[in-house]
Amino acid sequence: MSSLESFSHFTSLIIVTGLSGAGKSTAMDLLGDSGYYVVDNLPVPLVTSFLALSASSGARYANTALLLDIDSQESRKHILPLIGSGPHRPQNLKVIFLDADTRSIVKRYSETRRPHPGFDPVKDKSLEDTIERERARLQPVKETADLVVDTSSFNVHALKRELRDFLESLGTVKGRHLRVNFLSFGFKHGIPLDCDLIVDVRFLRNPHFIESLRERDGREIEVKDYVFASPDAGEFVSRYAELLGFLLPKYQFEGKAYLNVGIGCTGGKHRSVAIAEALSAKVSGADYLVSVKHRDL
Repeated sequence: MSSLESFSHFTSLIIVTGLSGAGKSTAMDLLGDSGYYVVDNLPVPLVTSFLALSASSGARYANTALLLDIDSQESRKHILPLIGSGPHRPQNLKVIFLDADTRSIVKRYSETRRPHPGFDPVKDKSLEDTIERERARLQPVKETADLVVDTSSFNVHALKRELRDFLESLGTVKGRHLRVNFLSFGFKHGIPLDCDLIVDVRFLRNPHFIESLRERDGREIEVKDYVFASPDAGEFVSRYAELLGFLLPKYQFEGKAYLNVGIGCTGGKHRSVAIAEALSAKVSGADYLVSVKHRDL
């Protein structure tokens, strides 16, 4: 099977490689979150076997990301002819190389207290020696990469933004949408543990004290009308939706995928339900995936 035939069944195949400690695990997390089937630390000798397996497995591997363990000169010599370079590389195959300066990598390993996987006590007098040996071994692969990212000054969020922009440029992954879930609850039943933001709407008048509304809930029109008969309810929804309009793009920029907004009243049946429904309608749009749940109904 030729190189082009090996990759023809993929919509998008991304090979991630680079220096240990440069952020490869973060890159794979982002690719997995973006809908790619990810394979971590695949030994180079197994690449051809994986390509053959994926070719016979239908659409499951249409978008795939491989983190390759190029741990020797022999591995490098095997992978370079397979992936090609420049005009000889299939259009649906991209190589991402993550780099960082030696000082940054030494600092990261010091902070995590993890050993470098390539350290050889016979060859290396220090961690710097290990990093430089790995850098020299991977230089020919780096020269063929479609994207080289120097993560020396990056934090996790900055690296994810850089990679997300690259994926969007490929056209296989559209702009990532932040999922916003509004969760109504009753304070008397306890505050939800998984909420990022908590709002207390017990300042609104309570339908519980109206006998005809007591056994109904905030999804019903009569209860909604009672809650929003107070001008404070409509003003609160408008102001809080405006605050979310400021906050949500900031969370999205930092790479947050999911935001839980808790709306609480006393019992979680009337006011919080009506307000959560109203806020979800205000925030719904093309930029966010919005849902609403009512914990205590």
